[in-house]
Amino acid sequence: MEENKNTTQDILNQVHEATPDTLHPILDYLLKNGKMIVAGVSAIIIIAAGVSGVKYMNNQKQIKAQSELGAILIKYSGAKQAEELAAFIKDAPAEMKPAVQLALAKAWMDAGDYAKAEAAWSAVTADAREMAPIAELGKAKCAMLSGNPADAVKILQTLKNGGAETYASTINRMLGEAAEQSGNIQLAIQAYQGLMTSNPNESLYLEGKIKELKARL
Repeated sequence: MEENKNTTQDILNQVHEATPDTLHPILDYLLKNGKMIVAGVSAIIIIAAGVSGVKYMNNQKQIKAQSELGAILIKYSGAKQAEELAAFIKDAPAEMKPAVQLALAKAWMDAGDYAKAEAAWSAVTADAREMAPIAELGKAKCAMLSGNPADAVKILQTLKNGGAETYASTINRMLGEAAEQSGNIQLAIQAYQGLMTSNPNESLYLEGKIKELKARL
């Protein structure tokens, strides 16, 4: 259960990194309050629209859809929420689909169905290419949570080699964990060394972690 909470936080953190500074006060509220509420639904829709460069048009159909989405996120959780979202997205306005896919991926991860969560993350990329790095991080997290850290390593290395500099810190952190779990100690050390550069405030912890890993070589 605790790991699922961390997963939700990870997703919100990635969206936070990808959005303009003007949206951060809204996101900071979401980061402090784990559950999605009506205000949070509106924020996520705006975030998805901003990231993809699409202007959200407040016509009646979209307002109705936004209300329906808010009701789903408040009323349901876990697998039931995911099922409701999967049904909802079929007729959702195109501008809302990236936001709904984010919520769907989160719901399946919270439910512990990582195969379906991975499929939802892939759909995020299909609906908004600009969100591909976030989706790849989500897929890597699914691989780690489902006990396949070697698969997570492959995803993260591809993402890192693709030049996703905005997410360098998160990639190195996840890569260090995944590499360590998969037994690739040397790669884990390299990832944590890279993390030290961007996170000097964690230097004592990271130095200790690297020392511990080197002792295992």
